[in-house]
Amino acid sequence: MNILLTAVGKRVQLIKCLKENAKIYGCDISSLAPASKFVDGFYKVKKYNEPGYIEDIIRICRNENIDFLIPLFEREFLDLCSYRQELKKVGTELLLSGKTIIEICNDKWKSYEFFKENQVKCPITYLRDEIPSVIEYPLIVKPFDGMGSSSVFKVNNKRQLEFFLEYVENPVVQQFIEGKEYTIDTLCDLKGNVIFAIPRERLEVRSGEVSKSRTVKNEKIIEAVKDLCSKLQNTASRNGENLIGPLTIQCIVDNLGEIYFIEINPRFGGGVPLSFKAGGDYGRYLKDISNDLKVEPLDDFEELTMLRYDDAVYV
Repeated sequence: MNILLTAVGKRVQLIKCLKENAKIYGCDISSLAPASKFVDGFYKVKKYNEPGYIEDIIRICRNENIDFLIPLFEREFLDLCSYRQELKKVGTELLLSGKTIIEICNDKWKSYEFFKENQVKCPITYLRDEIPSVIEYPLIVKPFDGMGSSSVFKVNNKRQLEFFLEYVENPVVQQFIEGKEYTIDTLCDLKGNVIFAIPRERLEVRSGEVSKSRTVKNEKIIEAVKDLCSKLQNTASRNGENLIGPLTIQCIVDNLGEIYFIEINPRFGGGVPLSFKAGGDYGRYLKDISNDLKVEPLDDFEELTMLRYDDAVYV
């Protein structure tokens, strides 16, 4: 099985995990991307929005007999979706959900509307012009089209709110939920069926990415995620699409045990190597899918703690 990852950057641990079951190719705009030194084949490519980028990706897929293309950079997702059939013509499956899901995930306001329409509990969210004059603090201000944890701010009063509404581009304002934050690493097959959902508690975050985390067997979270994925698949199927591949879903569990979903990302999360090691071996399941084998859902996983540290490669 051959896999191509885009925007490999520093995703060394992800590559090491996937290499246990596949030959991994990577591409990036920089030949100095650390992960470029760990793939089986590397290609320096144009920026995602430059003419010829997608044609280059398709050419790599054809030349290297790529089975799965897994994009890692959110800005390119919609463009790649529109080339799904062209990729299939060269034998490559785009492991990415359809356009409907991408649009829901990439826009925090659309995510909120989806949650409300499908009775999924989530923090109350406001657009800039809809914030009530009397509101309970603290609040969260973040861009509706932001990636990861960048430009996410907690505000404690009206003065701070007014400042960050000007500071943050395209802001939305969310109710602040006090509780434990979980990331759920999820994998769906090509028809939107959930293969596994592994919750991990975020113990420590550095520069927007988890540095300490542990997997937890919380059945309430797992069932809530499966229900959420079912609703996403129903929405996608109405447009002839599917929920496909990796999803990174975030929620907060408050002191009463209530689950509030805050974000859905249709890609691998930064802390996903922990779920690989706990039993959610994406590579093994993708290998079965590529060989047209029946894939049984994962019914158990190990509770592990991950402690991340910096490393270097010398060239």
